[in-house]
Amino acid sequence: MKKYLTIGSFLFFLISLIIYILSFLGYDTFLLPAVIISVIGFITALFGEKSIYRKIGLFGNGVILVVVLLIPFIVTTFFWNSP
Repeated sequence: MKKYLTIGSFLFFLISLIIYILSFLGYDTFLLPAVIISVIGFITALFGEKSIYRKIGLFGNGVILVVVLLIPFIVTTFFWNSP
């Protein structure tokens, strides 16, 4: 069962990466699904067995979450606080 979680996490990473690239190219409606799929992939990677797919799933989904959620939050809070 854990093997399927790690492979699922890797597939969630690939899907969220494709959706994030689409949102980067101008389709802004795909940004929220990319974040949701990335969160699901990150959580499933935490419960999967230890393999290379788990590492790729954790790192890839984590990078997508940092780029999409954390960096814009930091920029808008600390650096872009005046009109």
